[in-house]
Amino acid sequence: MKTIIGLDGKEVEVADNIITKSIDGIDYLLTPEDESERAEGLLELKSFQTKEKVKDTIRNLEVTLTSRRLRDALASDEGKTWVADVEKLIAIERAKL
Repeated sequence: MKTIIGLDGKEVEVADNIITKSIDGIDYLLTPEDESERAEGLLELKSFQTKEKVKDTIRNLEVTLTSRRLRDALASDEGKTWVADVEKLIAIERAKL
């Protein structure tokens, strides 16, 4: 349990897992506005993290298409299919951005 300042300005005991905000070393209960801002911030963070994962996936796919691999791949039908498939995967990932 921890002691915080409630919405009415009085000290209250709450469970440790209750999310609070600290101002000048005093813990306060989150207002509905605080909760909304926190939720929006978490959504923005998740969106950023998702975009970064997509960008990492694109980079990883692009590095497979080295000059040497392209040269070797374009010498056969199977290789041409492989290049086309990798480019399709890259296009799919880019569409997520």
